[in-house]
Amino acid sequence: MAIYTPRGLKVRLSVPYAFGLMARLNPRISPFQILKTTEGIESLPGMLAFVGGIIAFAMRLSPLQIGFAVCGAHILGVIINFFEFYLIQVLIPLSALYSCNAGFSIFFVTTIVVGLVFVGWHGVLAFFIGKLAAWIVSTVFEFWQMSLYQKLTGCSFTATEIHFFNAYRLHASRIGATTDIYLNDEEMEESRWDPTFKAFAIERPEVVKMFTPE
Repeated sequence: MAIYTPRGLKVRLSVPYAFGLMARLNPRISPFQILKTTEGIESLPGMLAFVGGIIAFAMRLSPLQIGFAVCGAHILGVIINFFEFYLIQVLIPLSALYSCNAGFSIFFVTTIVVGLVFVGWHGVLAFFIGKLAAWIVSTVFEFWQMSLYQKLTGCSFTATEIHFFNAYRLHASRIGATTDIYLNDEEMEESRWDPTFKAFAIERPEVVKMFTPE
C-alpha cells in the first residue's frame, strides 16, 4: 500500500504505519496538516530556486551569477531538508502554497516573462541551466541520503518518504511528542491507527480514494 498527499504526491508507506505515526499527534495535528507539510518540504528547493532566480533577475545580475544564484538556492533547500533546519517557520507553508500552483505552469511562465523583461533570453537560459545543475547535484545527494536511511533502518525509502518523516518530526517536536519514527507492536494494532484513518477518510475522501494497493 501507499498513501498520497492532497496534491497526489505518492508516499510509499503502508496505511497502518503512516497513520500509526500520525495518530500519535492527532487531534492536535491532523493527518492533513502533516501531508501538506510533506508537500511543502518536497517543494522547498524548487521554491527557493524560483525566488532566488526572480531576485537575481530584478537585480539584473549577469547570466553566470543568475545560474549560480538559482543553483545555490535550490541546493540550500536540499540542505535545509537534510538537516531539518526549519527555523524560519513560514518557509514550509509558503513552499506548500508554491506546490499547489506549480503544476499550472504559473511559475514557468513567470520566470520567462520576468527574465525577458529584466535580463533578456541569456538570463532566462542561465536560470534553467542553474536548475538543471541543481537537479543533478540534488539527485546525487538524495541517492546518498536514501542509502544512508537504508543502512540505518534496513528499509528502502525514496526522498518523498524521508520528507514525510521530516514533516512528522517537525510537527511532533513543536507539540512535544516523540520524534522517533519507530512504531511498537501496540501502536501498529488497528485499534490504535484506524480511528485516525477513518476520521481522515470522512474529512478528505478525495485524498483517501487515491490510496491504492501496490
